[in-house]
Amino acid sequence: MRLVALVLLSLVGCRQDYKLNPPAEEPLDLTILSPSYGAYVGAGPVELNGLVTPADAQVLVNGVTVQVAEDGSFTASLPFAAGERAMQIDVQAIDPDEHVRELVAVFDGVDPRAADPGAISGLLTPTGLDALEPAVASFVDGQALLDQLFPSLPSLETDYFDLVPLSLTTTGTEVDLFPAEDAVGLAGGLGDVTLTSEINIYDYLVFELGIKLGTLSIGASLTPEVDEDGMITVSLHDATMDLDEIRLIVEGYELPGWLMDLLVDPIAGFVADLLAMGVDLLLDGYGGFELGGPFAFDTDLLGTQLSARLAELGAGTDGVGLGITVATDAAAPTTMPVMPALGPTTPAGLPYQVGLGVHEGLINTVIDGTIAGLLDMDLQLEGEYGKLLGAGIAALPGGTQLPEDIEGYCISFQAGDAQVARMVAGQGVPLAQVWMPDVRVEFQYVAEGTCNDWLEASVFVVIDLDLQGNELAADISAPHAVVLAYGAEDVDDQEVAAELTRTVEGLFGLFASQLSFDLGDLLDLSSLGLPVEVDPEVVSIEPLDETGLHGVYLNVF
Repeated sequence: MRLVALVLLSLVGCRQDYKLNPPAEEPLDLTILSPSYGAYVGAGPVELNGLVTPADAQVLVNGVTVQVAEDGSFTASLPFAAGERAMQIDVQAIDPDEHVRELVAVFDGVDPRAADPGAISGLLTPTGLDALEPAVASFVDGQALLDQLFPSLPSLETDYFDLVPLSLTTTGTEVDLFPAEDAVGLAGGLGDVTLTSEINIYDYLVFELGIKLGTLSIGASLTPEVDEDGMITVSLHDATMDLDEIRLIVEGYELPGWLMDLLVDPIAGFVADLLAMGVDLLLDGYGGFELGGPFAFDTDLLGTQLSARLAELGAGTDGVGLGITVATDAAAPTTMPVMPALGPTTPAGLPYQVGLGVHEGLINTVIDGTIAGLLDMDLQLEGEYGKLLGAGIAALPGGTQLPEDIEGYCISFQAGDAQVARMVAGQGVPLAQVWMPDVRVEFQYVAEGTCNDWLEASVFVVIDLDLQGNELAADISAPHAVVLAYGAEDVDDQEVAAELTRTVEGLFGLFASQLSFDLGDLLDLSSLGLPVEVDPEVVSIEPLDETGLHGVYLNVF
């Protein structure tokens, strides 16, 4: 026992210069419990909940220090900035030796994709029908109704004179279109209709006789329909023809009263028979005629196959309603889902020609595979393009610290999955805006053929989609950014971020033209035989329900 005691004492003596190791420090860890990345949070404010270890670490939310509880939990309530539909929450945990950062992108409202009906409802209003009248009149003129009627005109034979038609002419057509129950009413007239004939009286007196019929009034009801094959037909019914006068004229000679009395009654009866023949011609030739079709199109929109189809067409007292089904990367359905009907004026009482019921979900379906795909890119630029890009990077605060003899630059944009498109209600505003609060941007410089890290950031991007004539155009802005990593030292990250937004806007502006989409083919009605020039102008955009359905009200003709 004494030996053991001596050994223990000697060991203690040998350890007098040693110290006990302190417990290992707890690594810095940051966890965002809610909201999740890309969440839809209603009207806000956003309730942020997180956890940090160790609990004595400093936590900043959007640059503001928040209180951390003893268990490491923290909360923050964050309202959306005025007018913004998305938010980038920047959460940082800091202790003396470490710095951890999490970015959480969130959106207001609900995800519009969940309520997407996959269709567009439409209405051609009485105001729109009025605007179409000149085109329809031109269409009627092009049908040359009187030329079709003339070969069928019989001769008139009486006991004392014979009449042989020589020509049937008019100065043109006037048309009035108006909504009716289950149809479009048509009232119009052929102006100054003249039947020129040769008249032979008792085989003794032969001369040309002009039968002035004045305005030939035409009335009818038109019922448009679209069949399951997408072919558009119009049935014409309840046709009428009337004249406002009958005058007999001989060039250079005034007929005596007794001769006029001899001619008027037989010619009036003859003209009445001609009117009945004209009605039969209308009903036989145009009782049911095809305007063409299928009224549909398929297009490759920046890599996404977009298909649209006219699936429903009908007339009523508010105008001509239509339903267009839409699909991406698939054929558009042939049946129309149930959607709210548009009225003859906007909900705010404004007149318009053509209205479209468009859901935000449909726009998101399109942009998910187009705009995001366009902004996802990795480029290595050298030569003149490299110098152009490098000028913007070198102009940032700290850009003078870039190495000399740089061969070029590598640039990377990654749009990610956090994006939403929203319609913009009002007048004189963009049709829609695409909110992308976390577009990752990375700039690298090229040295000895290798891309070297220099700047990494998250950029908040907003894309305005507007109608300029027949073209859907894009305008890209970057209101703010967060610098995640930077090769330059001793610079203010906020100053770098402010300058970076301008540089990114300039770069995105080079790609904005690729986001343009020509609507001319969609709005072109020449395939229906109507010589109509379209020049769309937005009257207003107004919400129709709480799910994201909006009315886009246009003057088109």
